[in-house]
Amino acid sequence: MAENSKKKGKVYLIGAGPGDPDLITIRGSSLLSSCDVIIYDNLIPHELIVTAPPHIEKIYVGKSASAHTLPQEKINELLVEHARQGKNVARLKGGDPFVFGRGGEEAEYLRKNDVDFEVVPGVTAGLAAAASAGIPPSHRDMSSAILLLTAHGAADHDLFVDWDWVGKVKKGTVIGYMGVRQLPTVVEKLIEGGMPPGIEAAMIERCCFSTQKVVRARLEDLPAEAERQNVNPPAIFIIGEVAALSEKLEWYNRKMLSGVRIMITRPADQSRWIYQLFRNMGAEVIAYPTIKTRYNDDKEGWEKFIRSGGKDNWLFFSGENGVRYFFGYLKSKQIDLRLVGRYAIAAAGHGTLRALRDLGYQPDYAPSVSGMVKFAQQMCEDIEVHKIKLIRVRGQLPHDNIAEILKKGGAEVHPLTLYKTEYADWRENEIKRLFMHPPHMIMFSSGKSVDGLVNILGHDKALELAAKSKIATIGPTTSEVVRKYKMEVELEATRHSIPDLINQIVQYYQKK
Repeated sequence: MAENSKKKGKVYLIGAGPGDPDLITIRGSSLLSSCDVIIYDNLIPHELIVTAPPHIEKIYVGKSASAHTLPQEKINELLVEHARQGKNVARLKGGDPFVFGRGGEEAEYLRKNDVDFEVVPGVTAGLAAAASAGIPPSHRDMSSAILLLTAHGAADHDLFVDWDWVGKVKKGTVIGYMGVRQLPTVVEKLIEGGMPPGIEAAMIERCCFSTQKVVRARLEDLPAEAERQNVNPPAIFIIGEVAALSEKLEWYNRKMLSGVRIMITRPADQSRWIYQLFRNMGAEVIAYPTIKTRYNDDKEGWEKFIRSGGKDNWLFFSGENGVRYFFGYLKSKQIDLRLVGRYAIAAAGHGTLRALRDLGYQPDYAPSVSGMVKFAQQMCEDIEVHKIKLIRVRGQLPHDNIAEILKKGGAEVHPLTLYKTEYADWRENEIKRLFMHPPHMIMFSSGKSVDGLVNILGHDKALELAAKSKIATIGPTTSEVVRKYKMEVELEATRHSIPDLINQIVQYYQKK
């Protein structure tokens, strides 16, 4: 105990990048999976938080223009407090921690308090915004200097930016952060300082999101154009001859789902491949799981599995969670995998089949039928189920229709209940963010995920969100739950699988 109490924690000041979760560094991503606590800011991609392992503590300390969860001094103290408890702390900040992210102040405080730290650089929003808008900040013929500045508080006398000096920059590119509300003042000061009113300029809202907005204008016209196009924070402004290249070099929003926000409500640990698939097609993924799962220790069920096996013994998997928890338990307890070979395997559903194959298992029975009830009925027709003993790997259920059908067919069914499904928890800031940028499409893959949305938001707020969006479901059972809450279904998968549902969503937007 004495040795453990002396363990020193470490703080990692990590840059999360500008918005797209794919733009975090490999080092940063690795630390998010291995730390003890994540302390994160407002503009962090939500996907990075929900896909972090569930045992990691997550603490939101975000600031916005109108609200601060914690003052900076308290954040500094929080970092030291957790490190002194022997924890490794991922301090996750938007962009790069040392570029207008107050990472320098936090590093100073950590050093002052003798806390070890490491800085993990990130892609800063100013350079990311330029790249995503097709603006090269440096260019052999146009710009040999890049100036990054913050416009926050531009009207204050004590701000350190010398606008007269900036206004005299020649053959360079000025990139400004936090300048939406101060833009008229900034432009006025720059022109007064000698910057040509007709020089090219641009403003990029929500850079590196599928729904990013690029506004182009001459410097003197930029404030009016930004207001006309309703530019809101977060946004970056870029001033310089290179801004003229944006229209010619624009490349970012040219994919089949560019400009579409899709909300995924499945548990995050099942949805990484869906997030990546939609993002590869250009969509902005809103990773807001409405349900989560946790392991359930079914000692009786495990004992039955270990003692049974042999001729006419089956393992029945009907979901990815069952596969994950089943093989995860075997690995954690170092149970010989050859035990599985004593069973024939039945797999219901595309996701289940994929999960088993990813582990190197080819099911003995996996007919292509839609729905779990039809699967069980088909199994009774194809196999002499009255001769078999079956371990039914499942979650905690109030009623098991599959088991009832198989029992009626004469099978001996024993449940192995490996996980519980619960409603997720959303913080107030997460709900606020969701309604600021609501999804165009909400994807439900189970009735439970619909129940989860209503449980989290309340029925009125869930209806409000649904009214701003379209709803796509995996099949008629889920659609029935949606309609129970007086919400409308726009799309329904015909083959009742996640790949088919994704395909339906893609086709829907391709027709538009």
